[in-house]
Amino acid sequence: MTNEFDEIVRTALSRSCDKIIFRRELPPNQKVIPRFIIYDVYDPPENIDLPNYKLRVTGLVENKIEMQYVDLLMKAPCVDLIADFHCVTGWSVLNVTWRGVPTNYLMSMAKPKGDYVMAVGIDGYTTNLPLSALLEETTIVAYAMNGRILPREHGFPLRLVVPSRYGWKSAKYLSELVVMSSNEPGYWELLGYHNNGDPWLEERFSEGGPASMRRRVRVVR
Repeated sequence: MTNEFDEIVRTALSRSCDKIIFRRELPPNQKVIPRFIIYDVYDPPENIDLPNYKLRVTGLVENKIEMQYVDLLMKAPCVDLIADFHCVTGWSVLNVTWRGVPTNYLMSMAKPKGDYVMAVGIDGYTTNLPLSALLEETTIVAYAMNGRILPREHGFPLRLVVPSRYGWKSAKYLSELVVMSSNEPGYWELLGYHNNGDPWLEERFSEGGPASMRRRVRVVR
């Protein structure tokens, strides 16, 4: 699979994609740093079966969607998104370039019948979002970052990228988007993080405040 996958990657990275720039002022109480701090709730998944890896859109939809990883790279519409990344812990990395598939394209095929979505990673991580965030043209399912296939520490093989929200909403190792009728909380939301997570409104935590941080921290050098 290695030689075949390498060829798929080269082709996917050489495609001509629409360019989208999401640029706003730095949110309140954020500090710009040169590189990401990597947070993982669970251990990153290993030995991923890429030929059979699929992204699903399920739940309250008219059409359930299953797209093979290779089809996302080769057949789906692609965009190059340039956006700042804002972590709820107070740091920001500017001008990150992501390549991926617009989520509004996926939702247009699925035809959702609910107002909320749960993003689910293959590691078990979950986070909730309003459907409106998935319909923004700047929200994508990323498979590449800064001109290279998505690194493992940033969510390989797929990562939801939602520039209008704090970084914990950009679920890594994405496997499923579940459309829901009610705004059910995900992992961090159950521990006191905000259901919406708008950085410019400083929606960091819900009224009760956060529980203790349950994660490993690694720094990408």
